[in-house]
Amino acid sequence: KKLILNMEILEKVGTMTDGTTYNYWTFGGSVPGSFIRTRVGDEVEFTLSNHPDNKLPHNIDLHAVTGPGGGAESSFVAPGHEKTFSFKTLNPGLFVYHCATAPVGMHIANGMYGLILVEPEGGLPQVDKEYYIMQGDFYTKGKNGDRGLQPFDMQKAVDEKADYVVFNGSVGALTGDNALTAKVGETVRLYIGNGGPNLVSSFHVIGEIFDKVHVEGGDLINEN
Repeated sequence: KKLILNMEILEKVGTMTDGTTYNYWTFGGSVPGSFIRTRVGDEVEFTLSNHPDNKLPHNIDLHAVTGPGGGAESSFVAPGHEKTFSFKTLNPGLFVYHCATAPVGMHIANGMYGLILVEPEGGLPQVDKEYYIMQGDFYTKGKNGDRGLQPFDMQKAVDEKADYVVFNGSVGALTGDNALTAKVGETVRLYIGNGGPNLVSSFHVIGEIFDKVHVEGGDLINEN
């Protein structure tokens, strides 16, 4: 089927932890960016807009897309403008997307990543709940816990000395009212990714064994 997708890039100040803020660069206003769900064979018309208050040009590289830069060549957009490109989803799986504007690592380190799901023909089995989780590492001028608005530190990023390694963009983002919840007997599907840009993610749930793990989000399944 034909899908029409619209995504706006926003550079915005948000809370990293209590008393500490950060100027995030985002797809759709959040880190990670909006979850994109498609199915094999879909024809997608994708419009990427760059908010006029933003300072920098951006684009999007969707790892599910076959073509120059996964769409990056067609989507480079200055503040106050938009670009539209089209693609067909050919391969099922769970894929990362990210900004591919130079310096790419800096754009990713500021939060410009997300996941795109391409469901197989016929879709995925029904489950009771789904959750979307991405790890990211952040680099600030001040050390962990320093208060106020913390600028990005390029040297720390180059040295891979992260001040914050978090799920979903900030400290405690998946706790309290945003905790992942389920009842005994429910089936839960987790969509898990790593935005990076530098550090490995070894996601696991203590005291639980996954029934099925799709290796790298593809067709190969590890069971139990």
